[in-house]
Amino acid sequence: MQRNDLSALIIALLVTAAMGWGMVYFVKHIWPYLPPWLSMLIFIFLAVMVIGYPILALARWSDRYLQRQKEQQRGSTSPQDRSDRRP
Repeated sequence: MQRNDLSALIIALLVTAAMGWGMVYFVKHIWPYLPPWLSMLIFIFLAVMVIGYPILALARWSDRYLQRQKEQQRGSTSPQDRSDRRP
């Protein structure tokens, strides 16, 4: 794990905590005043966000990780090694 990964993890945890607090506040104080049709639309939107965002974040992280792995593999081979591998 690199330093960038650790800072991204800490920021993600802070954002998650803030969103959790905001959701509790929203459900306790604002949700009872919404009309039923709007409550259903907001519920569907929140469900998509809660399910989809972690999947998207994991996909982005894995892309960055694989890119770093490829760059490390390219950097570890010298130009002489590359000429030996060509047919």
